[in-house]
Amino acid sequence: MINQGFSQEDSTILEIRENFKKWQPIIDIELDNCDKLYNYAWGENYQFEKWTDKTMANDSLILSEAVSIIKKKDFAYFVHSDTYSFSGDWYVVADFYYGKNGQLYFIFWRMNTFYAEEPLSVEKRLYLDNHGQLILDLKSVYKMNTKEKLDKAFSDRAVDYNLTLNDMDFYKYWIENQKTKLP
Repeated sequence: MINQGFSQEDSTILEIRENFKKWQPIIDIELDNCDKLYNYAWGENYQFEKWTDKTMANDSLILSEAVSIIKKKDFAYFVHSDTYSFSGDWYVVADFYYGKNGQLYFIFWRMNTFYAEEPLSVEKRLYLDNHGQLILDLKSVYKMNTKEKLDKAFSDRAVDYNLTLNDMDFYKYWIENQKTKLP
């Protein structure tokens, strides 16, 4: 007897992988010239933050996140996020794939960390169904910046995400910024 749930999950995973492949040439071509936003933090405990569409050279500001957004009519939205720790002990790159309805369906997440027995790179792939439920969570651990698999202890970080694009931290600023660019 075939488990219907697995059959639906398998087809959803295959569809996500196909969409992922379709996005790659678009990302390669458009990532350097797409919308970009930067989140800067400041204050004694970095308690203040501000989104901007320009890089800022100011010693009192710390870049905490850089976001690139590609909007495609046929595929929907791709969001690339670089998140920096204030201490420099870790660095996270996350690619978020949102459907036409603005709902998240896939995350490819990478972290370099020094909070480990030895410096590591961690990759996570999260697949979500049409209802935003996690259906597959894959994790790989490597020697930093290699593909040499390791089994070492490290301080893991949760993958932070929002199920809808309009709940992303940058979204409100991005939409307002889009309005100011209209002729």
